[in-house]
Amino acid sequence: MKSADENKLTPDGLIVRAEEPLNLEMPFSTLSGFTTPNESFYVRCHFPIPEISASDWRLRVEGEVETPFELSYADLFAMESRTIAATLECAGNNRIFLEPKVKGVQWALGAVGNASWTGVPLSAVLDRARIKSGAIEVVLEGADEGEVDKTPIPSGKISFSRSLPLGKAYDDVLLTDSPCARSCPAGTPWPPLSGSNA
Repeated sequence: MKSADENKLTPDGLIVRAEEPLNLEMPFSTLSGFTTPNESFYVRCHFPIPEISASDWRLRVEGEVETPFELSYADLFAMESRTIAATLECAGNNRIFLEPKVKGVQWALGAVGNASWTGVPLSAVLDRARIKSGAIEVVLEGADEGEVDKTPIPSGKISFSRSLPLGKAYDDVLLTDSPCARSCPAGTPWPPLSGSNA
């Protein structure tokens, strides 16, 4: 990870915590209400941002399902959606204050944000796939990939992946491209399908 000068800011005033992969923090002192403005929302990337056009983007649903299928970006967002207010916070928020220091992006207080998220309930996609009775988790795998700098080091590039217990996946999880109606600040991963795990 290429670290950045702690005082470096983006044109929108976000603190650049790392340049490659891109990690931007909201200056916590600028928070003035419950909802985080789009241009102030933090950006957390584990690997470089892939360049994917909306026409090439696909969501593959496979594994422990009766009916594997694939959705285009347009197909996904043509499905019925809902809106929920939710907080998204990086698990490493406040890491800069730990003693002794630990590895990872040195976030202060601003790797957190509140937004109204609109998206397709993950449960609708899972219902369409007809989950098999033995399934216990949903694995979300991103298009972003890279090499890990932790020991033990897996060989070659890996995709960023996280899992959710099946019960949680059916609860209040949305597949959404952003809280900012597809008009995020330059440099924001697109389409990010946010919120599985920061």
